[in-house]
Amino acid sequence: MSINYLLLGAVIAYIAVVVIVGAVSSKRHPAKDTKDMLIAGGQLGPLVLGGTMAATWVGGGTITGGSLAVGANYGWWPAILYMSFQSFAPLFLYVVAKKVNRRGSITVSNVFNDRYGSFARNYSAIVIVIAYVGTCAFQFKAFGNAIYVCTGLSVDVATIVGIIIIVAIAMMGGMRSVALTDAMSAIFIVFCMIAALVAVFVGNGGIAGVLERTAEGTTAFPFGNYGFLGWAALTFGGTMNIIGDQNFIQRMASGKDNKSLKYAIYIFVAIIFAVMFCSSTLGFALRTVFPDVTSDLLFFTYAGVANPIIGCLMLGCGAALILTTGNSYLLSATTSGVMDIWCRFFDKDATETRKVWYIRVCLVIFAVIAYVMGKYFPDVLAVQNYVYALYSSAITPALFAALLWKKVTVPGALCSIISGSVITLVNEFSGQPFGIPSAIFAIPVSVLLLYFVSKATYKGPTERDIKFFADQGDTI
Repeated sequence: MSINYLLLGAVIAYIAVVVIVGAVSSKRHPAKDTKDMLIAGGQLGPLVLGGTMAATWVGGGTITGGSLAVGANYGWWPAILYMSFQSFAPLFLYVVAKKVNRRGSITVSNVFNDRYGSFARNYSAIVIVIAYVGTCAFQFKAFGNAIYVCTGLSVDVATIVGIIIIVAIAMMGGMRSVALTDAMSAIFIVFCMIAALVAVFVGNGGIAGVLERTAEGTTAFPFGNYGFLGWAALTFGGTMNIIGDQNFIQRMASGKDNKSLKYAIYIFVAIIFAVMFCSSTLGFALRTVFPDVTSDLLFFTYAGVANPIIGCLMLGCGAALILTTGNSYLLSATTSGVMDIWCRFFDKDATETRKVWYIRVCLVIFAVIAYVMGKYFPDVLAVQNYVYALYSSAITPALFAALLWKKVTVPGALCSIISGSVITLVNEFSGQPFGIPSAIFAIPVSVLLLYFVSKATYKGPTERDIKFFADQGDTI
């Protein structure tokens, strides 16, 4: 495969801009402590805050898995229904984030520690690290696919190049530099996705031309060729993942005030709706152009044969999607690894300077683990299903209960956290022996155990409960 210098140049140009902006931001606002490194000192305005949240959610999975893969493999309607749930999930996230921010918590594990005790804190920190390293794994796979299309390099070599770039950007200045490059990328991504969608339809006979070549069943409402269980696992797993996502809670803690946070949520929803609508429809349309190309290569394959301007925009867009999400989740995984595990067990008296250096070392370690994990799963959609199932069953139910349900008990929460994580990990790493997606039974079991064990063990509010709600301005 020959090198496409034009497309490669587009990727390099985009990466260069991101690195320069990140470096300038890091120099102007160097990370002095963990608050600067992890939540940008709590000084982000609504545009940058909304942009960084949107760019984080619509990552490489959006164009190599997720909505594009569903549209390509199963049809337009299941993709549109999937992206609709995803797009409006941040409205629920806002309710959680306000309560977490009042507590001054940087990680979900801090919340679990205050409500459920140290075991829940430690166990949840490990689960979050495993889930977020998995998210990084599919971003790395997506980047490898992009470089492969441009250069013909092996996907492994291309992936390693992407990892080096992602780690370097995250290391520069933490959240402040990441947020600025994310916000810049979010606007660029929306423009590129709309341009790509228009180009695909114009070049293939418009809507009528695309519909003439669609595979049987892919236009059927509501699930096309996707079985309900598969669609439900991806959709509800992904939705529960986003509404309890530590990564977004950290970003919301980076905002100046509640007014900035409110407007940032509106910007967030608008951007992800536009991008995911385009990716869903792109996947559906591109399948008619490339019936034999796997869904994780469709976007980049079309970029390689499209009009040079469109091709460059698409490759730049791909790089933007992957880099923004990759460095964000890597930083969030590192936050849990350092703040909730390392500094609690190995260096309780770490200075702020040492914590910043621990974060930078941990970024490299977790990046290597993510690369190895990515080799295990066959494609991006498979990794997404694993990550969504793990986080949405083990973390989100217990987090919502901690903040919103005053009668949840420690035994109920522990049963929920442990059952969700164990079911998902056993089912995924045993190859799904019953052929059932993990989220289909991990989430219901987790929620049911949370509810019934709490009902059975509740004996009135404890001192821990009273203090917990008092700290966030509530009464019990």
